[in-house]
Amino acid sequence: MNHIIAPDSAFGPESAIQNRIMVGMAQPSLGQPLIRDVRTEDIQRLYDIDQICFPSYLAYSRAEFLSCLRHPLSVGKIAEVQGGVLGFGIARLEVAAHAHVITLDVVPEARRRKVGTRLIEALHQEFRKRGVTQVTLEVDTGNDAAQRFYQKMGYKRRELLRGYYKARNDAYRMVLLL
Repeated sequence: MNHIIAPDSAFGPESAIQNRIMVGMAQPSLGQPLIRDVRTEDIQRLYDIDQICFPSYLAYSRAEFLSCLRHPLSVGKIAEVQGGVLGFGIARLEVAAHAHVITLDVVPEARRRKVGTRLIEALHQEFRKRGVTQVTLEVDTGNDAAQRFYQKMGYKRRELLRGYYKARNDAYRMVLLL
């Protein structure tokens, strides 16, 4: 994926978040999602989905979200059906053949339908193309479903990070060797 640049004005009023999600989200039963690269015009929908997927104290602020997406080594993938976004993954290429999965978000209505699996596999495929051999991510210690998902995808717990999520929640750092 190319570097994403979007003006701060790409974000509309917060009162319209739920309406944009309903318009921009496909019905999960409409078939297999297309996995594609993130584009500048996707940013508002991705931000809105992140606000739904995580509690307000964990969801990215607009500034944090834009920083992730604007980074020149960002990799982003979207799962969509008929133009509606079901989920997305954002990662960053790091030094020495290493990548870091920053977030993997799937709308609640599309969970347990392999959307997350397709997204993480697409990220892994992109990493392999770019010579990445190790991937890390962090997952909340209280999110058993996410931990099981990542373990199923081959990730192993490496360490406990106390207070990782804004000093409120602990996280496990997980690692995958590609």
